[in-house]
Amino acid sequence: MNNCRTRAAVSCCARWTAAAILSGFLSAGAGAEDQRRDYLVFLDASTQHRSGSPVGDEIKRNEGEAKATFLYSWQDDRYRFFGEAHAADEGEYELARLQWGWRLAPQTTAWVGRFHNPQGYWNTQYHHGAYLQTTIRRPGIEAFDGHEGGVLPSHFIGAQLDGVRQADQEGSLRYELGLGVSGQLDGEGLESPLIVGPQRSAKSTASLRLTYNPQEGGLDSFGLFVGRNQIPAKELDFREVRQTVAGVSVNKVVENLRFVGAVFFLRNELEGGATSGTAGGFASAYLQAEYQWNALWTPYARAEGTRGADDDAYLMLFHHFVKGRGLAGVRRDFGKKQALKLEFARSRIEAGRYNETGIQWSMVFP
Repeated sequence: MNNCRTRAAVSCCARWTAAAILSGFLSAGAGAEDQRRDYLVFLDASTQHRSGSPVGDEIKRNEGEAKATFLYSWQDDRYRFFGEAHAADEGEYELARLQWGWRLAPQTTAWVGRFHNPQGYWNTQYHHGAYLQTTIRRPGIEAFDGHEGGVLPSHFIGAQLDGVRQADQEGSLRYELGLGVSGQLDGEGLESPLIVGPQRSAKSTASLRLTYNPQEGGLDSFGLFVGRNQIPAKELDFREVRQTVAGVSVNKVVENLRFVGAVFFLRNELEGGATSGTAGGFASAYLQAEYQWNALWTPYARAEGTRGADDDAYLMLFHHFVKGRGLAGVRRDFGKKQALKLEFARSRIEAGRYNETGIQWSMVFP
């Protein structure tokens, strides 16, 4: 079966996943005398209305935001360069990724630079490109560090080895191995590591993700990831968090239905200071279903849940971490690679539950 047909024309092949688009950027197809340059520009604007916010919580009742993301790649027969710059209208900007790579074999590349951490699924599939993801909101466990308040170090500086191996007659196995340093933890949450200038504080992070694709070029994938993070703490009653991450992910298409989900298992150990030796852990999962009604309309729904969150001293530092959420929405594709999304959600954080209504416009060029 042709998988593109199940998602219908433009919406299928233009915006399924970042991996599909970036594979064109980072493909090994350049000849010995060829050079290739590519770029993508993502734009989005959204507005959120929240009601029923927990008393005393600082969640904004109304919020609007505009974002822009620029991706650029260059390659020849031996070398690769890739960069991603991200900016928002409230002065938020960063070099989300900046990577230089050497092709060791036709489908194997060694990189140095700043990366998205492969501890999970969502962030290395959709990155900062809102157009690529069907929904407005990311799963709570997959929120970026820094401004978004994520609980996992989603950026690191160091080295990464990735490649693809033939797994069977039709399938392939992709591997991503990352080693480096991530940011630090303070009273405001996890910081991203700085791409330039001295690090405020830095300790090691290591990750491995394996992804099996039963059919080359198809959407279906099944993933396994593990990671170990040492997160230095600043102005807290401990000096370091030693975090272990493991999980699985799935991306499955059945006719016009698509299922995307992941399960995370985390263990957090606080070391040094008054709370030294405190350890806890929790599990978090989400499952999203999308129905390709026709070439333009995609209704969807997602459920998120967390178990053991109340017993983890590390997680209790993140007051806005989404412990549970149910959402539903619809996406309307139009024009040349543009989309409108309308989404309703019921979310649960430490302080209680609240409702969200969101509208987002997004696009990618070219």
